[in-house]
Amino acid sequence: MLSDKSEKMATALLAQKQSFNQAISAVQGTIGGSARKTDQNMVAALQAAEKKLDEAAQALKHAASEGKKFAGTL
Repeated sequence: MLSDKSEKMATALLAQKQSFNQAISAVQGTIGGSARKTDQNMVAALQAAEKKLDEAAQALKHAASEGKKFAGTL
């Protein structure tokens, strides 16, 4: 069922988000208080990707919910 696949994909994306969160912490720990633009850009890119993963997971969860509602009307 499509809603089940959507839920599984959302779970996988949230796991990937956790991986990005760990990478962000590692990069921040490595660069410390560096003011280098490239260091800041790396952290910003990881944070943006983490946010998009969260948004995609939420959209998939919503699609799964709507799919279940639709299936219930058939």
